[in-house]
Amino acid sequence: MKTKIVLTLAVINGVLIALFFFMKPARLDAQNEEAQVKAAQKPAPAIAVQDAMGFSVDDRIEVLRQKEQRLSEREAQLKELERQIQERIKRLEELQSAIRNDLASYRVVSQERVKHLVKIYSSMKPTAAASLMNNLETDVAVEVFLGMKGDVAGGILSYMDPSKAALITQRLVTYRGSTKASAETEAR
Repeated sequence: MKTKIVLTLAVINGVLIALFFFMKPARLDAQNEEAQVKAAQKPAPAIAVQDAMGFSVDDRIEVLRQKEQRLSEREAQLKELERQIQERIKRLEELQSAIRNDLASYRVVSQERVKHLVKIYSSMKPTAAASLMNNLETDVAVEVFLGMKGDVAGGILSYMDPSKAALITQRLVTYRGSTKASAETEAR
């Protein structure tokens, strides 16, 4: 992460320098013309040391110092943003863990309730259980049938409404495959 920041700052610095040099030639030509006119008018006095762009060494040092200060400020901002992001990631991980725990406890409670329903419906006469199962949601009925022994489930299904029994049977076949896939996905 630090190398990305340093590289980003280096690229920004390079772009700023390129813009500086790109925009400087027009000013340089005007300054050179003015300097030639002044030189022709006056005798050559002692001149401050200047670089090829017409800036004195002190000016260049000041520009570099300002750039370094801006880069330091930007680096501090980036470090603060990185810290904030790390805090958010930590909070999200804690939230994810809490959700997983809640989901696990919900599954346990749900499984216990289904087991309780399995016991209730298994102990009933098949005709009475079938009439009640006809009124249950299909997903709940599938869960209950999955927990029952085959002969008990078959006895109840035989007394149920044929279309509902067919739908439940079809879901039982596909449900077993989807729970295995779900279990494999959760294991990963």
